[in-house]
Order: sequence, then C-alpha cells, then structure tokens
Amino acid sequence: MRPPGGDAPRDGRRRAIGSRMFQTDLGRADAVLAALERKRPEVAAHSRRVSAYAVRLAAQFGLSDDVIETIRLGALLHDVGKMLTPSRILEKPGRPNAREWQELKIHPELGQEICHRSGFDDEVCAIVLHHHERCDGSGYPDKLVHPAIPYTVRIVSVMDTFDALTSSRDYRERLSVAAARTLIARSAGPKYCPWVVSGLLALPVEMLQPAAVDAPEHVRHPEGPALLPLVGLADFRLPVSGAALHATLC
Repeated sequence: MRPPGGDAPRDGRRRAIGSRMFQTDLGRADAVLAALERKRPEVAAHSRRVSAYAVRLAAQFGLSDDVIETIRLGALLHDVGKMLTPSRILEKPGRPNAREWQELKIHPELGQEICHRSGFDDEVCAIVLHHHERCDGSGYPDKLVHPAIPYTVRIVSVMDTFDALTSSRDYRERLSVAAARTLIARSAGPKYCPWVVSGLLALPVEMLQPAAVDAPEHVRHPEGPALLPLVGLADFRLPVSGAALHATLC
C-alpha cells in the first residue's frame, strides 16, 4: 500500500527530467533558428511570431504543457527547410512561377529531414512536415485530409496563415487582424480546422499583435485557459475582393 503522497517525489523527478529535456530541445531549436536567421532573417522572424501565436492559442484550449512545448518547437522550426530553398525564389519580387513553386513546395520535407537529423521527436517533425496540409486534402506534401492531420499541426497551420496574411509581402500589403480572421474563417472546414479557427476568432485582439509577441503577460487569457467559445463561423463574411488572397500564400 502506497503511503499518502508517496508518488510526489517520483512526479517531481519526472517534471525535472521533462524540464531538462525541454531545455535541451529548446537549445537545439535556438541553434537551428540561429542558422536560419543568418541565412533567412525574415523567415526566422515569421517563425518566432507563428510560435508565439500558436502557443497562446494552445494555452487557451487548456492543452497540457508537454503538448504546448511540442507546438512551440514545431512552430519555431516549421519553415527551417527554406534554408535550402534557392534565394532567387524566396527573394523574387512577385509570385513564383510554376517551376519555382514546385521547388518551394519541398521545403516541409527538407525541414523535416533537418529536424530529424537534429534529434527532434516525431511529433515536432510532423508539424514541420505537414504544416501546409489542408483539411480537404488540397495541401502538401502528402495531401492529408482532416482526420489524419494531428491537431498540433492544425494549430500551427492556422497561425502560420494568420501571420502570413498580417505581414507585408512584395506583391501585397498586410491585412488587419480583423480582415485576416475573416478570410481564414471563410475557409474553416475545407482548408482549416473549425475547432482551431473558432479559437483564433475568440482570442483577444491584443494577443494577436506582433509587438506583443514576446510579452509574457499576453500568453494566457486573463480569465484563464480552456474558456474559448465556439464562434459562429457563418457570421463572418469575406469581401469579394479578398477571395483570391489565399492564392498569394506560400
């Protein structure tokens, strides 16, 4: 018979081991990101923003600390494969042509290989490989459909799109938070997980501001986690002029 509280030391050791493992993973991620930052500073900055947004959203859903850290690492590393994408494509003013697009689309597989060789676990590598998959199977590289896409990947995918829409590109201006959320909401179901999109729509606007990405006081909703309501997606209307914007996302 176990004494009362007999598992406390064991639980403490597990937490300590988990913390050390996370610090090791985070150190590896920082090393990989430093390499990305030297070669692709804009991609590295985007990755840090996506990670911050994804962690905030995951915290509001009340996910476990281990899952949140997997999401943090996967989002930080999701575009690391772009280190191997030719500069002529990433720095091209305007949209890539069909041949360039095919070269660009292999960056998730390149990123997965980099992360695998760097010692990251399968869950983190899955985020890197599948962050461009879409619920209806129209994504890449494996054309996965909704049930086969891990929910960690779905969270990063939505926040990746959100940051892309709210950031300036050579061929278009950035969208406001409201406009970006409206555009994403209109594709909930066919492209993006409705559960994740409803969480994005429910996040306070101040948690979706790039200037606040490193502010720890914005990581959790002041009312606590797991309080996100399901927002009525049908209430969001997309202006006709914005309907083609999804085609501008890489």
